[in-house]
Amino acid sequence: MTSLKSKPLRYGLYGRQDFLLPDFMHCEPMGAYSDDRDGIVKEHIHTTLFQVFLIEEGKLELVVEGEKRLVVSPAIITIPENTVHGMHEFAGLKGKVLTLSTSVLENFFSNSPQALLELNVTRVVSELQDMPSFMAIIHFVNSLCREMKEELPEKKLVLHGYFNLLLGLVYRLISNSGTSEKIALPEKREIRYFASFQKMVKQSYTPMKPVKQYAQELNITSVHLNRICQSTVGKSALHVIHDFLILEAEKYLKHTDYSVSEIAYRLNFEDPAYFSRFFSKYAGVSPRQFREK
Repeated sequence: MTSLKSKPLRYGLYGRQDFLLPDFMHCEPMGAYSDDRDGIVKEHIHTTLFQVFLIEEGKLELVVEGEKRLVVSPAIITIPENTVHGMHEFAGLKGKVLTLSTSVLENFFSNSPQALLELNVTRVVSELQDMPSFMAIIHFVNSLCREMKEELPEKKLVLHGYFNLLLGLVYRLISNSGTSEKIALPEKREIRYFASFQKMVKQSYTPMKPVKQYAQELNITSVHLNRICQSTVGKSALHVIHDFLILEAEKYLKHTDYSVSEIAYRLNFEDPAYFSRFFSKYAGVSPRQFREK
């Protein structure tokens, strides 16, 4: 198993170092990123993504926190954020992968905390041959994937509807299936600290605290917090905070009519000009250019 202390784990979608929006949603066939690796997807971690694997035909070997298990179709696998996982996809595997930002998942189930709790567990649901709900899920997933390829009116609204319905059906399947296996994960102190740090940043970014204060609230030193962030995502604690600020800025730019100056003040930047330089440095375009795109 890859050690968190030896080198940073990859953390984007399928290990890519992507800069993902907080409303990220994705659907694609299985095998899209393993064909050139003999079916191997190396162990990696998603710090802000939730995934569902729908296995229609074939089999794969799932690796979770270094533990291997064979999963045979038809089956569903749920992978919450901050879970070290990888897989070996055997020839003939057919299925889909649903990926969405954790913030989207939390928004979908804001009024259903029990469902959110059940979905935020690494789980394998198998022996689904005679389950009508599984066939309904496959049908809606295929419709969702087609919708993603088209540029139709109110596309985002429709995609949100599909994802909301699909995740509700997955939750029902987990609740009603007698072959739902919850994978117990070993305690990983580094990931626990990192997840707590992420949560604290989300809750207190206005006003944003210095790294030293976050570390004190976690009862560790700022040096230790930086080591945890480096070993988990290959970034400093300050860089993790900046990433979150950029994501929040992008949400305001995309979904509100606030001016750039108003957004700067909402994100606790005293100087809008500095905010614009900060955003441009990380996003590659100015706030106004991002909004125009």
